[in-house]
Amino acid sequence: MYYRINTISFDASRKDEFMAYADSMRSEMKNITGVQSICIIETSEGQATGVAIYDSKASAEDALPQIQKIMGGMKEFFTAPPDLKLGPVMWSM
Repeated sequence: MYYRINTISFDASRKDEFMAYADSMRSEMKNITGVQSICIIETSEGQATGVAIYDSKASAEDALPQIQKIMGGMKEFFTAPPDLKLGPVMWSM
C-alpha cells in the first residue's frame, strides 16, 4: 500500500462548505483507480489531515491529475498551501 497525506489549513468559518465540496466529489474519488480509502481528519479548528491509501505507488502517481483537479476545487477554502507527504507502508498491524 502507498499513502498520500496532506496537512491542510482551512477557513474554519467555511467548514460546512468545505465538507459539502468533499461530498460532491465522493463519486469522482471512488472512481480513482487503485484508491483503497480516503479520509479527512479534523486535527484542530481550521486544521485537517487528508489520508489517501492506494494499492501501489504507480496508482498514486497515475491518480495525480485527478487529485490535482479535486484539490484545486478545495483551494478556495485553504488558508495555506497543503503540506504533502507520500510513502509506502513501513509497518502495520
